Amino acid sequence: MGLTTRGAPADVFKRRVPIRSMGLAMQTLPENRYLLAAVILAEELSFTRAAKRLKLSQSGLSRRVNELESRCGFKLFTRNHAGVAITDAGRAFVEEAKLSVLHGERAILFGRAAAGGVKSKLTIGHSPFVDPLMITALLSIRLPLHPDLDRHMQSDFAPELVHGLLASSLDLALIANPVADRKLTMAKIAEAPFYIAIRDDHRLASKKTLTLEDLRDCTWIVFDRKVHPILHDMIVRRAKEEGVTYKNNQNVMSAEVAFQLVAENVGIAFLSMASALRTNRSGVTVRPLVDKELRVELFIVSRADDQSKLASEFVRAFRKRIEPIIAPPQMMLPLDDTPVGPSEALTAKHMPRSDSRGGTNPDSRRARVRKSKPR
Repeated sequence: MGLTTRGAPADVFKRRVPIRSMGLAMQTLPENRYLLAAVILAEELSFTRAAKRLKLSQSGLSRRVNELESRCGFKLFTRNHAGVAITDAGRAFVEEAKLSVLHGERAILFGRAAAGGVKSKLTIGHSPFVDPLMITALLSIRLPLHPDLDRHMQSDFAPELVHGLLASSLDLALIANPVADRKLTMAKIAEAPFYIAIRDDHRLASKKTLTLEDLRDCTWIVFDRKVHPILHDMIVRRAKEEGVTYKNNQNVMSAEVAFQLVAENVGIAFLSMASALRTNRSGVTVRPLVDKELRVELFIVSRADDQSKLASEFVRAFRKRIEPIIAPPQMMLPLDDTPVGPSEALTAKHMPRSDSRGGTNPDSRRARVRKSKPR
């Protein structure tokens, strides 16, 4: 949701929310304090702890929850000698109540910011799998109607970014292989293969590209599942489907640790292209992994109900900006026998055809981003 100080007539809001719905909401929706009571109790599942967080007495919290259930017409919680449990209806209610509470908090913060003269703001998340040039493109965008646009960038793992979007703490996010969700709008903007980091003296270093079969019986160093559950499970699933066995899976939280383990001859590491671009270590090289399914697909994601013109304008400008650095799918590089490092040619997919003979040196791609800025 973009924030602007320009006022909007009341009928704008009436057009977006039908008057019939507004009337129903005014009659039935509980106050924010009741919603917050349900959210906190659902988190704690204890009247004692929840009442303490809310600075209420236990009897006061109990009355608030009873009144909320009476107004809703269904049970949110069950109480017995064993404690508190949330019902299925309560679980569905609390999921939406969290969003309502967060939207209320954002309304106050955005209103205060507008009163203080802040004209526009976007909070944009991105995952560690994002190509650094995408971040450069995000930061280089200038919108004529929002000259003082305040961009707050936030890096996090994919599950946390999705949660941030759903909770309205993020306006947009660049996420690799996000989980499908009807509450989110996703637009694919790029894709690239995985890369395998190996020592320069490894038996596979002479190969230009690698397959899962090439990695049979090697010690695999893979990012931890909490970094990206979908991609982690995809690697494990593809190995099982291809009947490829591997040794002592080493889970890491960062590409830097993965490169260190490779350099110390612990094993071979799975990396995204972005991680390979950002990290370099003497004695270690990378090779593209050729597989029909193991691809890192990058999406720009927003909430499906976000009607912000600022966010839409920003996304359009961003997609236009990155056109010079994203080409249609081509054959992967390297094309010669020279070992390829992260700062050298990695894949032809992320470069225009006109530059295909010159490799995919990150410096040349950055130059193209700078040249593509509008006059």
